[in-house]
Amino acid sequence: MKRARCPYCGHEGAPLAVHGHGQCERCGTNIEPCCAGANAFDEAAAAGGDDAGPDARLFARLFLQLGGPTATVTRDALLFALVQRLGGDLDEAGLVLEAAERVGIVESAGPGLHRLRTR
Repeated sequence: MKRARCPYCGHEGAPLAVHGHGQCERCGTNIEPCCAGANAFDEAAAAGGDDAGPDARLFARLFLQLGGPTATVTRDALLFALVQRLGGDLDEAGLVLEAAERVGIVESAGPGLHRLRTR
């Protein structure tokens, strides 16, 4: 572990990782920039999370929320549900939806409409 000197209290020790930044273990002052190269995958893995990878049932769960596995939903409703579930923004939700279409999880059901692909 790398050691750092706290500019506030002068303590020298390994910074504690808290939400993507390093804090002094003695006084709690931020001594490393927030999110310095951190990402959600790394943070979940560091916390011992088993589910750090993608959620294979994400769209099945979303469609249950939006009317069931056979429902046809608007693109806007699906994007809003993705934003709510993933905590990202509309651009990120759009990328996730496009990826789901490319790999065959979701299919177009007309202009601006989507449904789960039946296998």
